Amino acid sequence: MTEHTLPKIAIIMAHAGGGHVTAARSLAEALEGKAQVVFLNLLDEHAPFPLNHLSAAYGPWVNYAPWTYQKIYELFSAPWSVEMIQRAAYPFVRNQVAAVLKAVAADLVISVHSVQVTIPLRALREISPQTPFVTVVTDPVTPPIAWFASDADLCVVATEPARKVALACGLPADRVQVIGLPVRRAFLTVCGQPKAALRAQLGLDPALRTVLLTGGGAGIGKLLAPARAIAGRLAASRTPAQMAIIAGNNRELLKRLRAQQWPLPVMLLGYVENMAEWMAASDLLITKAGPGTLAEAACVGLPVLITEFIPGQEAGNVSWVVDHQAGVYAPKPEQVAPLVDELLRPGNPQLELMAGQALNIARCDASEKIAQAALALYHRTAEV
Repeated sequence: MTEHTLPKIAIIMAHAGGGHVTAARSLAEALEGKAQVVFLNLLDEHAPFPLNHLSAAYGPWVNYAPWTYQKIYELFSAPWSVEMIQRAAYPFVRNQVAAVLKAVAADLVISVHSVQVTIPLRALREISPQTPFVTVVTDPVTPPIAWFASDADLCVVATEPARKVALACGLPADRVQVIGLPVRRAFLTVCGQPKAALRAQLGLDPALRTVLLTGGGAGIGKLLAPARAIAGRLAASRTPAQMAIIAGNNRELLKRLRAQQWPLPVMLLGYVENMAEWMAASDLLITKAGPGTLAEAACVGLPVLITEFIPGQEAGNVSWVVDHQAGVYAPKPEQVAPLVDELLRPGNPQLELMAGQALNIARCDASEKIAQAALALYHRTAEV
């Protein structure tokens, strides 16, 4: 099959946080050789002001005013308010969205961003009613109901609780599939590789246990204070360990991290493409409850210490990890450093136990299965 005969699939994403971009790229990777993939960022690149600034505001918003984000989440949890907002917004964005979709002329459309589901689907139904529309929900446990358009041809969710939300929103049961979150193929590739060898490749001390801190691609979360506390505690207790801190695209955070004096070996990085290697080389991940990060950690059997979550949509992610014993939650800042010290102490079996539980909940083949489901939907539609 030549490139010209491959179906064209448009993936709608946005740059609000790193998870949506990662999900889109993961699906594109799984579709390579099977479809022509086009990325559409309708929100950032085609929506009018101020909607086109929402992604840029996302990181500072959840970092400095999370309570206001929770209010927005609650607003989007009521069906009447979601419908009212979408109806009000549609006349202002319809022409731009429809023009892009018409120009792309995709054979199938996938959305991995909750704000870009109902409106693009409505526009698509007007200009090309036969084109299938797939929603890949990247909030695994407590997704906002804005994700769920009842006339979507397929809705992919990660867990049974999310499936129940989809059904409550009116999606037919035969259009909802529990598959998992899209994860890059690299996480499956590095799983099981010797940590010492990976550490050596990354410039770390192969013999030292490694604590990895990250706030995802956008560098969301308060990493500086816990990093300093952990380093101080481990140095004081003489626990043989090292740290790696990935600040993502948060340049201000990276600058502040580099200004610190560290009492033990610390590797500081900005945005990295090889997150799979960094996770597989580490013994403990400290992060907020970002769904993509948690799914990736599970795929390499990396225990997680969750320090915070975005109110509303990430609350269920905490219970998902803790209930499956794949990690722990430390809601108070003063709890983090002592807990890390305890987990890393020689002879403590808890890290190994959590690593095994993480692998038990991993769905590393989710991207491939989602791609298969989308292509099967396309072929069924094409035959009609």
